[in-house]
Amino acid sequence: MVRFIAVAFVVLFLVACAKGTPENPIFPAGASVTPLQQPAYVGIGRYYKLAETTAAQSFGGVSFVSFIEVQQNPDATVIQGDASGFLYALKGPHNVYWDDGEHKQAWAEGGAGWVNPGVSHVNLTQSMTTWYLVTFRPVAQRASTPLLSGGRTLYASPDLPAAPPGKQLVHQLGIIAMDPGGRTSAHSHSGAEVFYVMQGTVELAVNNGTRTKLTAGQGAAIRPGLVMQLNVVGGDAVQILTYFATPEGEPWQTNLQTLP
Repeated sequence: MVRFIAVAFVVLFLVACAKGTPENPIFPAGASVTPLQQPAYVGIGRYYKLAETTAAQSFGGVSFVSFIEVQQNPDATVIQGDASGFLYALKGPHNVYWDDGEHKQAWAEGGAGWVNPGVSHVNLTQSMTTWYLVTFRPVAQRASTPLLSGGRTLYASPDLPAAPPGKQLVHQLGIIAMDPGGRTSAHSHSGAEVFYVMQGTVELAVNNGTRTKLTAGQGAAIRPGLVMQLNVVGGDAVQILTYFATPEGEPWQTNLQTLP
């Protein structure tokens, strides 16, 4: 009798719980109540492409990438030096004016776009804004005059190998976002990747045998063809701003079924 009452109570409880509630969830066809474990080479995270442009190479030989931060006062103007790159509006909106006095472009907070040398970055708001300029430059410019007045270099990559001559480059800027326990897929790129950790801590594993822990405020560069994977370390979410320079016609990324 006691067993009958217990069974009846369970049946009554399940009937009483509407479908779609935590107690009686709805699963799509073929789904398991217990999530299947993913192989270690499969990514657990998200990638957001912010901006992309394809352009002829403006220089040859060895290059480097730098991430420059500007905290810009209200009504202030900053003129960009002799380098192109991606603008990323980290905090507040952003406005750029060309030197012809006619062309302009605006981005909301979180927006990004390719900007050319000589443009004016103008803060039209009544608050301080923060933005990044991510540039791909010849190595000879390492010791040149600062590219942006008041700018602060957050990270500059080591020397990067020369891109194949005669090919245009596809420049891409994106955000990698991962929660605790997250990771990227094991993968390689046809071009160089350079990234800057904005939040959290990751371990960068590369198939040259290196394992490097990188925390907020640090960056790294990966040469073309190397197999790599990023794994979240610790209990904080991760946000990474990352830049790619890929020879046109070659795959941007190749996911692999082997760990670095």
